[in-house]
Amino acid sequence: MSVINPTFKAILYFCFLALVAVGFINTSTFAQSAEKQNARPNILVIYIDDLHHEKFGFKGDPIIKTPNIDALAEEGVTFQNAFAVTAICITSRGNFMTGQYAARTSIYFDGFEQLTQKQAEMSFPFLLNEAEYYTGYVGKWHLGPVPEGMFDNDQSFEGQGQFWSENEEPGVGTHLTDRLGDQAVQMIRQAPKDQPFAITVGFKATHVQDGFHPIEPYPASPSTAVLYETDEMPAPSHSDPEFFQRQPELIRNSLGRKRWEYRLGPPESLNFQRSIRRYYRLVTGIDNQLGKMIEALQQTGRSDNTIVVFTADQGMYLGARGLAGKWFGHETSIRIPLIVHDPRMPVSQKGTSRKEMALMTDFHPTILEWAGLHASDEVQGRSLVPILQEDTLENWRTEFFYEHHSFPDRIPRSEGVRTENFKYLRYIDSEPLFEELYDLNADPTEGVNLADKPAYSELLNEMRLKWQQWKEKVR
Repeated sequence: MSVINPTFKAILYFCFLALVAVGFINTSTFAQSAEKQNARPNILVIYIDDLHHEKFGFKGDPIIKTPNIDALAEEGVTFQNAFAVTAICITSRGNFMTGQYAARTSIYFDGFEQLTQKQAEMSFPFLLNEAEYYTGYVGKWHLGPVPEGMFDNDQSFEGQGQFWSENEEPGVGTHLTDRLGDQAVQMIRQAPKDQPFAITVGFKATHVQDGFHPIEPYPASPSTAVLYETDEMPAPSHSDPEFFQRQPELIRNSLGRKRWEYRLGPPESLNFQRSIRRYYRLVTGIDNQLGKMIEALQQTGRSDNTIVVFTADQGMYLGARGLAGKWFGHETSIRIPLIVHDPRMPVSQKGTSRKEMALMTDFHPTILEWAGLHASDEVQGRSLVPILQEDTLENWRTEFFYEHHSFPDRIPRSEGVRTENFKYLRYIDSEPLFEELYDLNADPTEGVNLADKPAYSELLNEMRLKWQQWKEKVR
């Protein structure tokens, strides 16, 4: 090992002091630069339930009002191809927290599963907490009792929650979306100034209302109660009866169709128009709360060092294919919105979009990398940080595995593979076997099933092989 000569070391130090004295080196600027470089960012994740990936102004929806979400996209990076790997609430949250597929977590929602101790200790909030982040959670948790050591400030609730409490009439009192927004703002304001924070806000909206007021599936806040009342809600893709009747019995008799019958109905029906207008109101209600959180970041002087992530646990059919809910592997069910706003990002990167595939399993390693940590080898997702830093990235994924095994008595179990150009879905309990194969370039709304067409038999066999390989890989 080399050693600096003491005399030479003294000369270097004398030169440094001389440069400081004449003003060539500003020690204050030097210290501030080092402090800024070493500062870890705050992380605020807005995590929405059952949010359709296109119901925003910046996505071109001509009706909906989402000015704060639109502004976040305009100043951040949007992912054009972000997906849930299992489209159901509990399972997707398990993917989100651990960075693992359900095939590995075994969180399938059949018995209202919760995180194991090992899964809790590998979750990103637990690891951030250990790394001296101030961690907080607001809203819908849906993974059983919250394990110790995950959150310094836990304001979560179990289960679905209610937009209005049991002793309230709809429209009286404070809507759940507004309450959660207020809690999030308070948590931001009260976060210690001497350490970075990582806060997740899990809105129940835009999930349907179950329980006390089932007659109103999407009860909105009074602040949005008059919006969209005269707007005509357009028909979703493949909502015509002829398309639905061509589907196999297992789809026609599924829970998705049964819920469609009393929550939505045909696009021209009063019930459909009423429900979708109220769904839009819930989205705008979330937008209002996002605006308040951004304002709180600005007022507390933390906006310049807070990464804001806006996303959802899965998508929604909203009448597409004659279905309600999610669960199956079609695009409208598995696509999720994803906006990342990082104020440290170069101006040239703001307002841009990325085409690379982002998955629910990627949030875990991404958040850890922002905090200066590394994900373990057990994590199956990949950090999105390299994509955010570069316009194009080589050797990124070009396909992923999809699985849904929950409630097989009401929702046919399915698995599949989505590549950049094609999708293969397999309903694993069906007899005879029902498969779907789509050319996503020619048919992005998945209207023409190619699985039974002889011209595509070779492609079908290739996708079947991919499915077999992925099924083993994700375990």
